[in-house]
Amino acid sequence: MGHQVTIGSRSLHKDSLKQLVDKYPNHINIKKVNQAADGNEVIVMAVPANFAFEIASELGDVSNKLIIDAMNAIFRPTEQFTTTSEAIITATGCSRIVKCFNSIGAENIDKPNYGEDKAAMLYCGNSVEDKKIVNDLCAQIGFDPYDLGGLENEPHLEQLAKLWSLLAFGESNLGRNIAFKILKQSPVA
Repeated sequence: MGHQVTIGSRSLHKDSLKQLVDKYPNHINIKKVNQAADGNEVIVMAVPANFAFEIASELGDVSNKLIIDAMNAIFRPTEQFTTTSEAIITATGCSRIVKCFNSIGAENIDKPNYGEDKAAMLYCGNSVEDKKIVNDLCAQIGFDPYDLGGLENEPHLEQLAKLWSLLAFGESNLGRNIAFKILKQSPVA
């Protein structure tokens, strides 16, 4: 892929961050949250939803950057906001938000292939150009991307995350290494 990733963290010395840098030494660096957005065109926010506004407020001027919202308020509701994208927009003034990477377990981001099948990755946002960037990123990572339309569809993506959790940890107890696949039949001739 060749992407450089800057992880913004309040704690630069976490073992989990060190493991990521050790795994991808030429692609990942760690900075404080307020420095991480500098010099980057795309920001992925993946924090507990109840901290979305607080962390977004620390990003600095991101008004011309694309923010990918990978959070789920369905599990940890924000007190003031209906969605995490709403919290980001209020905190930053940035309207370039695409909801993505929130509907499956994090370990699938690194391994989106299931044999010859690719896991589906669904996203939504209001900008065609920004959704194209996210679509291309999903495909580069190895997902089969699908556009769900505007940010008004964000609650549907969060419900998909809830369904994933029920399959992983509920009665089916399938575990975290599961993903969704969209199947389409060929038209009958």
